[in-house]
Amino acid sequence: MEYKIQKFTGTYADTLEAVGTADLLGELTGVPVRIEDIGDAFRISVVGETAPMDWKPPGPGYPFIFLRNKDGKRPQGRVIDYDEERKKDEAARLYRRPNGKKKAELEQVLREQGLPEPEQPTREYRMASILASMRMGWDADKKLYRWIVEHPEKALEWARARLTSGDEFVPPVRLSNSQFFSPATGKGVHAAKTVAKSPGAISKEVVDPFSEWMKYRGAYSAMLPYRVGKDIKVYVIEPGDIDVEALRALRHTLMDLNLWGGIRLDIESSLRLAEQLILKSDVMGRQIGLRRRRPNEIVKGLRQAFFKNLGTASALMNDAFMPLPGWFVISDRGAANAFLGIIEEHIGTQKGAERTAGSLGSLAESRSGDVPVLQQYRKWLTTGELSDFLEFTARFAVHIMQRRGVKELSIVNIKELLVRGYPMKAEEIITNDGFLSVARAIRNSTIYALSLKKREVRFGLAQDWKQKMKGGSKSFLPLLADFVQQYNWETEHRLKGKGHTVKSHELDKVFGLIDEHGAELVGMLLLAYGFARPPKTDPGTEAADDESSGVA
Repeated sequence: MEYKIQKFTGTYADTLEAVGTADLLGELTGVPVRIEDIGDAFRISVVGETAPMDWKPPGPGYPFIFLRNKDGKRPQGRVIDYDEERKKDEAARLYRRPNGKKKAELEQVLREQGLPEPEQPTREYRMASILASMRMGWDADKKLYRWIVEHPEKALEWARARLTSGDEFVPPVRLSNSQFFSPATGKGVHAAKTVAKSPGAISKEVVDPFSEWMKYRGAYSAMLPYRVGKDIKVYVIEPGDIDVEALRALRHTLMDLNLWGGIRLDIESSLRLAEQLILKSDVMGRQIGLRRRRPNEIVKGLRQAFFKNLGTASALMNDAFMPLPGWFVISDRGAANAFLGIIEEHIGTQKGAERTAGSLGSLAESRSGDVPVLQQYRKWLTTGELSDFLEFTARFAVHIMQRRGVKELSIVNIKELLVRGYPMKAEEIITNDGFLSVARAIRNSTIYALSLKKREVRFGLAQDWKQKMKGGSKSFLPLLADFVQQYNWETEHRLKGKGHTVKSHELDKVFGLIDEHGAELVGMLLLAYGFARPPKTDPGTEAADDESSGVA
């Protein structure tokens, strides 16, 4: 049994409708349902045959967000008591606010009195809170919820009529539209942003109630809403080829992480989604089929919309797509661990409130100089191009020299990424012993020179090299030769000949690589390796001196 949901709007509304339809079919049939992106549509496949006459009456498939002073009688079924959950959220915020000594004292008082930590609000409270701020009088989801709960058999007839080739069925309810579920409607899209126009102003005659129902259902299996100051950013997980239950599990895990930020939110949401996909995959002994495929074949990425708060309403300011990383094929557990290791190095780990910082942790969106570095990293996630990754590492090299205590990227993980993800472009270069010797010289003249003070610190090396590379070999080769000459002179005279030197045959090999692959590619790879952290030479000891051995 197969169904197709066409991509009519090109926004996450299509995704929500497809996910909601798959979710409904799963409830009706009681068997697994897969969603597959086939280009201009989503194909929904029901695993196994279940006759429509055997289907059971469905529930709404989403919670009723109950406001005591507005919604009258509390309905049956899955209900979020908004007022109660808001109190929990406020108490939890007050509890989290102290830090350091005050935090420890508060925790000790609770332990001594045998009191638990404040109860956290339900996972869906954030969704309820953000939706509440965008309602502007809209309540179609509540109207539909009550009708389904009160008329389960008619809801089943409606589902049968729409999902089979049965008789026509007149929509039982008329619903208005919400920009939260259909971002290509309302202020900022169909009218000037200064015009006070509600999404609900779209005629009810052109709003399909069944499609709206599917979007409401799909939101609780694929939508990830976040506040960015007073504004709102909404992501929707875009399926590639995945079971709807697995998709929902990924969404729930990401909701529980409580991510935040602007550019950082784009980066972390994409990487955490890839991380959780791998952790829940068959390669790691779980259920999602990933073996011999890339993560972005299973989940395409994140549809997103950014809503700007205008005081009386919110306007859609940006509609975009953030692809999931697909750096290399997850062929086995080794490849899975390599992928996870790269993610952990870049953004650290997060389990609930417990976090460890990654290399990007020293970059702050509040510092204007750091923003372009984060933007470049996000660009690489979007394109997957080697040139964009190397541009990021070059910018990050400048950041390393400007701020002390930055956690560098490691050579181990850079090599994993390059060899597994870009073997035709990079592997021959980064395994060349001449390349490794020059990269080591860069490291000794920059990040190690800052602390060891045995050599002149070349603060502007990354910027100077990038500028010369663009002029090709004619501009770059003299600069490289001059750097090696000065470096070897320092070894001979300042270190009394006891440090590392770049041999003439090693430099010749680098010249050969430049002739074959071009100055820009070889030069940018030298910067990536030169400003990276080498492996430890022995347990507990970092290879951090001029006499350390070369790194392959």
